[in-house]
Amino acid sequence: MNKQESKIKNIFAISPFNEHYLPSVNNNIFERIDSVTLFKDKFKTVQLQEANTLHIFVGMDSGLLANYILELPQAPDSKYVFVELDDVLSLLSIEIPTEVKDSFYIYSFEQFQQQIKQVELNLFIVKKQFNIHYSFAASANCNDNYAQLCHNVEKTIEREYFDNSTGFTQKQFFKRQLENLSENLQPAELLRNTFVGKTSIILGGGPSLDDHIEWIKKNRNDLIIISASRVVGKLAKLGISSDIVITVDPQEHSFEVNEAMMALSQDILLVSAYHTCSDIVAQWNGNLLYLGIDAPWKCLEINSNITTEGPTVTNCAVHLAAEMGFNQILLCGVDYCYSQTGKSHTTDTYAASFGPDIGTIHEWVETYNGELAETPMQLFHSIEALAETTKKWPLINFINLSKNAAKVKGVNHCQPISINLEPIPTTQRNSLKQSNFNLSSSEKSAKIIKIKNELNQAIEDMGNVIKLLKRALALCKKIENTDKNELILLSSNKLNNLEYELNTKFNNYCYLIKFYGFYEFSHFLSTKNSDSWTQKDIIEQNNSYYRAFFYIANEIYELMNCAIKRLNARVSEYKEPEKFDAFTPQWIEDSHFGRSNIWLRENPEKYQYLSEKDKEKLAHLQLEYLNLFNKKKHEGSIIPKVKNLDGAFKKLSILMQQQHIVGIQKMVQYTEPFKEQESKIFHLYNLAKSYQLYLENNLDESLKYVLLLDDTAREENELRHIIMLAIKLDSYHLAEESLKKIIQYNDAYIPQLASILALQGKPQDALSTYLDYLDKYPEDVPVLLKLGTFLKSFNEIESAKSVFNRVLNIESNNQVALRFFKKL
Repeated sequence: MNKQESKIKNIFAISPFNEHYLPSVNNNIFERIDSVTLFKDKFKTVQLQEANTLHIFVGMDSGLLANYILELPQAPDSKYVFVELDDVLSLLSIEIPTEVKDSFYIYSFEQFQQQIKQVELNLFIVKKQFNIHYSFAASANCNDNYAQLCHNVEKTIEREYFDNSTGFTQKQFFKRQLENLSENLQPAELLRNTFVGKTSIILGGGPSLDDHIEWIKKNRNDLIIISASRVVGKLAKLGISSDIVITVDPQEHSFEVNEAMMALSQDILLVSAYHTCSDIVAQWNGNLLYLGIDAPWKCLEINSNITTEGPTVTNCAVHLAAEMGFNQILLCGVDYCYSQTGKSHTTDTYAASFGPDIGTIHEWVETYNGELAETPMQLFHSIEALAETTKKWPLINFINLSKNAAKVKGVNHCQPISINLEPIPTTQRNSLKQSNFNLSSSEKSAKIIKIKNELNQAIEDMGNVIKLLKRALALCKKIENTDKNELILLSSNKLNNLEYELNTKFNNYCYLIKFYGFYEFSHFLSTKNSDSWTQKDIIEQNNSYYRAFFYIANEIYELMNCAIKRLNARVSEYKEPEKFDAFTPQWIEDSHFGRSNIWLRENPEKYQYLSEKDKEKLAHLQLEYLNLFNKKKHEGSIIPKVKNLDGAFKKLSILMQQQHIVGIQKMVQYTEPFKEQESKIFHLYNLAKSYQLYLENNLDESLKYVLLLDDTAREENELRHIIMLAIKLDSYHLAEESLKKIIQYNDAYIPQLASILALQGKPQDALSTYLDYLDKYPEDVPVLLKLGTFLKSFNEIESAKSVFNRVLNIESNNQVALRFFKKL
């Protein structure tokens, strides 16, 4: 099947509500209800007037949707972008009023690709302040052109977000860094070069982890196991203890999905990124080492600690293993792609319980066994990052145990049985024991007091920065409120001197403020050529710049003061004698109830001397800690659901349009285990199977599978496929039956029905069908030509003449009609 060309025809219909629309775009949807009523219902749950939002519409529904949005009140600081097919844009003319020209845009996909990179639209994407809306044409699963357009728009936005969002996510990392000051007491560099010449294995959460459990158990004594946090619980159940668990995720949900890991905290060494979720590190009832820089104000200083490497936890684990000196690093469950059955995670883990997401079109990668597999954008970036890591460590042998993992340059694949393992002496293995990293209360207190003193100095410095920025804002106001050049010059010179003082005396803090406030500072960036700036432009730029500077400096100042409060509570925690009221309020404020377990472990001898009131408080906090794990429990007997089924039909349509047989085969594989779960999955499976067989040129079997679909469930897409197969197999009766059903969606199928009727020797029915269609669309030249040729074949010359004359009245130079008269 060739890649489908556009089916958009230059034929407009007028609905009973006097609305012009393109039937080849919208079928007959506007024949039943007027467009305004339809759009009100379609978007009734959508906040189209949401402020400061980019609204992206795929398709304009023959222009009616664009007109509908134009009639609505425009939300403050929001923008509305329509992306439409080239063929449709060439047929429409939408007048955009002058007052909304800066917030309302209509683009082809090619234009959209260019414009979405511009700052005014791009900022919405990287801040995730956008909504994608789908026209009726784009919502339907029957229009391949719109399905492809939806896919292209979605992928463009996804790539823009991944490529540009890093600078906008630093706030979360910074906040976590300040929250973790009291826990990040021992750097991971303590592990550097501790296992030179040995083998480590990185265990991730990919499906292939299940394939090598027995080999890992058998060779446990010759391996140092570094596990991603989410698989530690599963491994423990299987009798595999991890030497190191690694976690990097700053998101709050990272805590509740790691319940099993938290329960093992006294047995495993935790290595966490400086920006890891504070709920984990503050309640980790064991020892931990941190990666990266402990304090944000040290950002420009030389740091000897092992750094964090992204974008995933396994990338970070590989980097840690390399720094630890291993000359052989094995990967297992580090697949960087979905399995051949659509699984994204190993069994018996939180993420695995949700089943495959088959409605999203991901990237395609090659696996070590030569097959193609899908992978999400983040894992696609992880593959590239791992390849870069292997370049930095050319003497390390990187091996992925799974043949089903995505190929990564610099990472080999071989069977586990052929891997040589160097024995690890017990004394060397014992270097990772918890006892080697124990800090006494006094040692912890000393470290916390030291960091507290540094933070107090940072707060003082930030306060001085804020004073300078207040002066800068005052100077900006003076410049703005005067038209005297000498005063402007004087104030500008003072402003320059202030900027110099900021950048020399407080360089670290200026960098920190701009790094943290990347988004706010981007507001004063202008695409306007600086050569054409006016004095007013310069004043506005200065105002925006120093306002952002001042606002962000104050925000950081407040965060630093919160961190001081937490550090003071930790100092009280380690004081003699303990006063519960001096530190438990901070536990409660942070919801870090698990610190009660840490206190009990570190102070067992003191428990008996507590008052009954304090014992009750401690017991209550322990109970509150257990209540923090509020995620839903998923029993193993529950069959996971297939996610995003509506998107799956659209994805299947695109794969069929692209003749992507591997993608369609994967859809069959993904859905087969679930096809008895519900009718929608059964429908999707059989349609995908039919498409696969068609592309394999097995037409009879293809038709057999699509006919398994319930007659009432066959919509336009399915009926069109049946018609195409029926005609190829000369089953004209089936084609006629299906055409009589499909014409309810779109009048464009009526001429095809007429042709099929003629082929079956029903000329009168065929003629009536042609005439019925042309009554509604009298200027459809291709159909008029078909009718003229049909009449000529039955020697109805006068009638044919009349039809061809109508063609020439519409298109005076139509060659088919002219040839007809020339032959006569």
